[in-house]
Amino acid sequence: MTVKAEKADETSAEAQLELGISLSRRARWREAIEPLQRAVALDPSLVAAHYQLGEAFNATDQLALALESYEAAARLQPEHWRALKGIGVVLDRMGKPVEATAAYQRAREVQRR
Repeated sequence: MTVKAEKADETSAEAQLELGISLSRRARWREAIEPLQRAVALDPSLVAAHYQLGEAFNATDQLALALESYEAAARLQPEHWRALKGIGVVLDRMGKPVEATAAYQRAREVQRR
């Protein structure tokens, strides 16, 4: 996506989400954060934007922000097992094994359904 196209799509949450996903797929995590944050700001109900933002924050070691983003995705879509698993991963990384285990168990339960 060109810079010009990025500018043209700044008011579209879906376009910002797609840009963030595209950058994430190329492991350009830091660059992905801004469009993903913009997508969340434009449409706070966009579950995928919260989840992808969690992924980007986790990849850049911004654990508290990653946890917030994954939790937001899980609040919006309680059956989002990947967000629940992300919560577990971040809690593990934060040195909270009991809470992480509970999150992993919830993710497994949801995934089995």
